[in-house]
Amino acid sequence: MILDMHVHTQISLDATATVEEYCEAIVKYRESFPLDGFVLTEHRVIDSSIDYRKLGDRYGIQIFQGVEVDGDFGHILLYGVTNECLRYIDLANRRLNDQEVVRIMKECGGIAIPAHPFRESVHGKALEEKREWVAGVEIIEQFNGANSEVQNAKASAIIARDGLRGIGGSDAHYVNWFLKCATVFEREVKTMPALVEELYAGRFTPMQLPRPADEGDGRSLGTT
Repeated sequence: MILDMHVHTQISLDATATVEEYCEAIVKYRESFPLDGFVLTEHRVIDSSIDYRKLGDRYGIQIFQGVEVDGDFGHILLYGVTNECLRYIDLANRRLNDQEVVRIMKECGGIAIPAHPFRESVHGKALEEKREWVAGVEIIEQFNGANSEVQNAKASAIIARDGLRGIGGSDAHYVNWFLKCATVFEREVKTMPALVEELYAGRFTPMQLPRPADEGDGRSLGTT
């Protein structure tokens, strides 16, 4: 099962894409690669007012909701956010304590993963220097579609050196940023608790997706 683990829509304010546009892009390019779904990781908010299951069923796509928050040292992707997590983590806080977020998410049944650690982040440097406050980090974003090749390569090098695991996500804010990186799960995942379970079990591999043959400069992605 292949999921894009890092996607933004208009809800993130700095993005223009809609959930429907991402779904349409998956359907359009399914012959190029069988992406099964994606995780919405809006900036600092989870929109619980929308039932994405119905939309996903219409397109035959799995749609999950996580969130991307701001820590003292960089952005962090949270999966499996529960009401218990929200008792201790203020998603809107722009200066969360990274180490506390990692700990709380694990204790509350979720997981926290540093996003693009070598772009606009101090996580990468901390990982390179093996600082104490990143000791609890077991997974990082290895392939990010908005990263440079060098930034993704640095993440890959840290993973190889320290025995970490990596996920992949497009970090799409616009439709033409989509379908670049994803994560292959060994088992089918239909719920967020199951997704978190697979992440902790390590039954996944990040991947960089091939570009569709008719994409051109990318501006046509997801359009008719």
